[in-house]
Amino acid sequence: MDSFYKVLNEKQHEQAALNEYNFDHPDAFDFDLLFSTLIRLKEMKKVEVPIYNFVTHRRETKTVSMYGANVIIFEGILAFHRDDINNLLDMKIFVETDSDVRLARRLKRDISQRGRDIHGVMQQYENHVKPAYDRFIAPTMQYADIIVPRGGENGVAINLIVQHVQTQLFARGFKLRSKLAEVGNGNGQSLPGTLKLLPTTPQIKGLHTYIRNKDTSRDEFIFYSKRLIRLVIEYSLALQKFESCTVDTPQGMKYEGRRCAVKKICGVSILRAGETMEQALSEVCKDIRIGKILIQTNWDSGEPELYYLRLPKDIKDYQVILMDATVATGAAAMMAIRVLLDHEVPEENINLVSLLMAESGVHTIAYAFPNVKIVTSAIDPEINERFHVLPGIGNFGDRYFGTEPKTIHRFRNDKSKSGSQTKIADSETKISGSESKILMSEASSCEAESNIPELCDACRSADV
Repeated sequence: MDSFYKVLNEKQHEQAALNEYNFDHPDAFDFDLLFSTLIRLKEMKKVEVPIYNFVTHRRETKTVSMYGANVIIFEGILAFHRDDINNLLDMKIFVETDSDVRLARRLKRDISQRGRDIHGVMQQYENHVKPAYDRFIAPTMQYADIIVPRGGENGVAINLIVQHVQTQLFARGFKLRSKLAEVGNGNGQSLPGTLKLLPTTPQIKGLHTYIRNKDTSRDEFIFYSKRLIRLVIEYSLALQKFESCTVDTPQGMKYEGRRCAVKKICGVSILRAGETMEQALSEVCKDIRIGKILIQTNWDSGEPELYYLRLPKDIKDYQVILMDATVATGAAAMMAIRVLLDHEVPEENINLVSLLMAESGVHTIAYAFPNVKIVTSAIDPEINERFHVLPGIGNFGDRYFGTEPKTIHRFRNDKSKSGSQTKIADSETKISGSESKILMSEASSCEAESNIPELCDACRSADV
């Protein structure tokens, strides 16, 4: 709530400099902006939260971009002041703290962090803070569902709150991926009209055979994946609008041809697997702009979360090629589409392009976003409890970047290993987690490009 202090006029700035402006009065807050921001967050939309500078008493020119989540924590001294905001809150908690503790915390914060002297802090506390608490803040305790004495020291109360939140999430069906996996199978419905499936040819079938084979080496997996990626990217571009045109050939003859009518096309990859498709798009669209969205699974909840975002500033004016190597439940793709919609990209301008999709994911995305074009090279019928497509291709990112979990077996007779390596081999060790992340950065920068096997000239020179 501290981010929503009103912009002060010149007279109010003078009062603030003399510690005579009451920042604890309801009139000091921009409740209208706060209310509209909370509404958008509950709708899972992007918001720009102001940054208030407590030293200069001004808002910074920059803001903080935030997106809605399953749980939104809103806190502030006057959080329960307005009825319309109270009606948005599912749980209202009043943290009661001893007045001496509140004063000690204010002294420490204002002197060390905000450059104020003890006289000014005490003057403000006696004239504004304490009276405002008694008049405006303490009475709102009646609206609280839970009153927590002793604040953060009350471990029992905190645990009860956490358990209640978890219960509410479960009751409201906020196990997104598992829910999508259960209800998104289409129930025997035909595939949606927005789905564009790359025509199945012996060549496409052959490429899928290589990348689906668990025994395919990483080098071959990369090589054949790149060929398939290039084909599906070309196919997605062929679905754009084209117009007739006439050109002169070197022989002085007229040729009636076609030209892409879309003037602005950009790519957005869903990291990290979607990043593997960027090169193909760059090779067929000269100087194309490419943005990135990092969505990773929270291993505690199993749900996708947004970690990083970089998009062209004028992306709303572009046809967007949204790239992800595989789509299972569609949860990550749906989050990425929501991000694009929040940046005012028209739904009909979004083209989701993938190598492989589960049928349930296709139905889910098409139902949620009926105007998004979905382009893929294959549809598989099922997903398992780990949200992997079946029969599928495994974890595409791990296979491409070489970060698949590996097991060093306990009883391995390998005399060529050095002493230090032998000690590692004495116990069964699984490489995953943070080690995989390190391997990923190394593989994506060098091995993925250089370790391509010397295959037959026909394959290497094939026009795809």
